[in-house]
Amino acid sequence: MSVSHDDPGEGRPGRQLTVLHVVDTLDTGGAEHQLAVFLRWARKDACQHVVCALAGGGRFEEELVRGGVPVYNLRGGPRARLLASAVRLARVVDAVRPDVIHATLYRPGVTARVVGRWKGIPVLTSLVNTTYEPAWRLDNPRLTPWKIRVVQGIDRATARLRGTWYVAITESVKTSAVRQLGIPPERIVVIPRGVVPEEWGDADDAGRVRQELGWAGRYPVVLNVGRLVPQKGQQYLVRAMAAVVERFPHALAVVVGAGRLRGLLEALIRELRLEDHVRLMGQRVDVARLLQAADIFAFPSLFEGLGNALLEAMASGRPCVCSDIPPLREVTDDGRVAVLVAPRTPAALAAAVIRLAEEPAAARDLGEHARAWVRARYDVRQAAAAVEALYRRIAVHAGRARAG
Repeated sequence: MSVSHDDPGEGRPGRQLTVLHVVDTLDTGGAEHQLAVFLRWARKDACQHVVCALAGGGRFEEELVRGGVPVYNLRGGPRARLLASAVRLARVVDAVRPDVIHATLYRPGVTARVVGRWKGIPVLTSLVNTTYEPAWRLDNPRLTPWKIRVVQGIDRATARLRGTWYVAITESVKTSAVRQLGIPPERIVVIPRGVVPEEWGDADDAGRVRQELGWAGRYPVVLNVGRLVPQKGQQYLVRAMAAVVERFPHALAVVVGAGRLRGLLEALIRELRLEDHVRLMGQRVDVARLLQAADIFAFPSLFEGLGNALLEAMASGRPCVCSDIPPLREVTDDGRVAVLVAPRTPAALAAAVIRLAEEPAAARDLGEHARAWVRARYDVRQAAAAVEALYRRIAVHAGRARAG
């Protein structure tokens, strides 16, 4: 079942398809944000899109409904059993009668693959992270070996069901899925996520924004955006700031995001006496303004699939420092449009931030190269067209299989 989104063949426009998107929630998160962006830019004449949130709604639910996308909010909660979720999703499938089910993340993927096999509907699963790789367990004591084996076993078993297709957001994610889930590589298409470049441009009022935020007179302002979870590695940015402040006494790190590690980060900030140099701003909806006012963007993740926040920072022309891990190497042109540093290494992160702050002209050049790179390769309109062509190809293939 080899698929290439560059081959127009069966991806030619025909009748309008119905696609049911299955997610856990519609709350803040990279996958949820990308779904909202995709549906905003998807061609209305190509597909009718419907969304089903297994666990509950969130900030993107209202946006989708306002944009004319029907939303089924099952309100199952994060601990709902897979069987119960499958039964409830099956009822939605009966009501919607989709041509393709498109699931994102673990529980939606497993549930949708079971229901798709049950109902005879093809399922496309988005592979968005390098899950099950050793880095997945770093700094996260909640992930015990037996839990990982159980989760991976269920994922691996349902991945082999007939009628399953896959779209990976980077080549690194595809490679990981082949290795960890045993999915044949020819069943995985790589289509990167995209951003809307014009939404992440420069603003004329960056100075005023800095004044409003209390950043005036601070240099460098280092911004990080991400959930406060072990994966995002914010503790290493906090530790790095101790060295940055020695070189730049007015330096400020700003962390945007919410999550269970907030208390740990607050304690670390107090321990290192960085209360005046690190701010946890919580969840924000004005990330574009914050990027315009920041000097440097730091992304010290331990693992990623692609790194939406990093793409947005590069699209904004910010000079970026990020972890040297395969997916981020891939999206930064092997480090040509960002500075790569070893993960979990505060000293290396601090040295990179200091170097960019000491050479503002070189930092601006790096940011401009990053902006051009993202605009050329990660435009959401290109991604949407490729995914829509894949939907049609899957539907055609499913129709032939039923006829055969």
